[in-house]
Amino acid sequence: MDTPRLSRAIRRITVFDRDVTGSLRPVVLFDRRRKKKKQTKGLKPVERIVRTAIDAQDAYASTYASRHRRSNRKKKDGWLKDIAANVSKAGNKARKELEPSRILNW
Repeated sequence: MDTPRLSRAIRRITVFDRDVTGSLRPVVLFDRRRKKKKQTKGLKPVERIVRTAIDAQDAYASTYASRHRRSNRKKKDGWLKDIAANVSKAGNKARKELEPSRILNW
């Protein structure tokens, strides 16, 4: 007997059948278990730290790039005149992403 195509939302099909004594007992016809995540439990804290570092780098790069473009629109060679302020503000934003409270309280 071929198994029918079922929606992915259906997890289990159970039918109640009578046994020899006449009492009802559940019979599982179909059971779809959720797949387990492929991740080592011991590496979870390390993965969290690496992901947080990458998020901080992303925050730095995107903040600096937007400030660089804005400085260039405002003045001729504006990016060069504002480089210290732009790097400082982008660094502050990245530092906030690396705060220990963000790493530990996920």
